[in-house]
Amino acid sequence: MRIPSRRPGPPPTACSSWSQTPATSLIGWEGSAREPISLTLPEDDATWISGGRADVLAVTLAAGGTATSDPIRPGRRLKWRTVKATGPDGKPVEGQQFFATWDPEGGRFATLAGDLVSAGDIRVALVDPTLKTALEIVLDRGVLPAPPAWIDGERLVLVTGDTAAPLATIVDTATGELSDGPSGDRLLATSADGRVIATVAGRRAPIVIHDTAGWLAGDGSSIAAIERPDASTSVIAMALDATGDRLAVAWAAGDGTVSIAVHVGRSGWRRVVEPAIGAARGAVVAWRR
Repeated sequence: MRIPSRRPGPPPTACSSWSQTPATSLIGWEGSAREPISLTLPEDDATWISGGRADVLAVTLAAGGTATSDPIRPGRRLKWRTVKATGPDGKPVEGQQFFATWDPEGGRFATLAGDLVSAGDIRVALVDPTLKTALEIVLDRGVLPAPPAWIDGERLVLVTGDTAAPLATIVDTATGELSDGPSGDRLLATSADGRVIATVAGRRAPIVIHDTAGWLAGDGSSIAAIERPDASTSVIAMALDATGDRLAVAWAAGDGTVSIAVHVGRSGWRRVVEPAIGAARGAVVAWRR
């Protein structure tokens, strides 16, 4: 994972990358995004990352749990703690957790909990790592292995259905109610404030940037479309920044190599920087807050 300082320079991104060996690296970028700085990972490799308030990160772990960091201080060892949250019944979240994603306030995160391989008994777990509480919402539909996307402080969107007919399901975290959203998108990412959403309809489809309200209304409008670098490349992860003006993308080429790119709205959504990640065979991306 790569995390920059907040000095002026190219857009700040964070990403985790791994080679053909299962080693995961956490690295920081300073200003120019050309000089990575190593940061400490939890002992158990991280599989997903999200940036919360006050520069605190949340990760999902290979063993299935979650962890949060101290605030990032470039040049200092980053300390982590395993999240030991329990539900109203005093029991921890059951099963493996995936895709920890902070809410707009950056104080609690959502995960998918259960067996994504068999797609059975998948739940949304809402975790407050400070209070060490967890609330699980049962989903009565099939869920695709894609991260949750918060659209406001109380609602998030999941990709449900199947790969042939994906459907956005809106989860009201206050009531537990589910409702249908737009169909056809297999990967979603929202800005931290929830007002902008990036969508991908399939492996060979472009990334489309929308105003979230318009996307939810199905009005067909879009802000921009970002095409794949070449015909063999597909998106494996993407993240919008706090206000939705910058997009970090992890691209996978047909030969298995992975690259990171940052696109900026103020620059016509052009690719403005490509931080080097070496011989990575996978990556996820996130933004600091």
